[in-house]
Amino acid sequence: MSIVLTSRMDTAAAGPLHQSLKKLIEAAQPIAIDASAVDQIGQACLQVLAGGRAAAVARGLTWQVALPSVAMIEAGQLAALDVVTAA
Repeated sequence: MSIVLTSRMDTAAAGPLHQSLKKLIEAAQPIAIDASAVDQIGQACLQVLAGGRAAAVARGLTWQVALPSVAMIEAGQLAALDVVTAA
């Protein structure tokens, strides 16, 4: 299943994102994230994604962020959480 990130991934988006990732990880589903529309992403969402990636990798699940936007890549690098977009 794929999670499609919206253009504005702010603090309010962190809770729903966490729940979506948690469901996929608990169901042992591969994680595919479409990040092409992200214009703004905050620290909270980056942390949720980093935690989700760590949990997925720990369970041997596939983690893929397809087409991360420039804004997402730059925010991840700035926050030292660029691991989010790593395969």
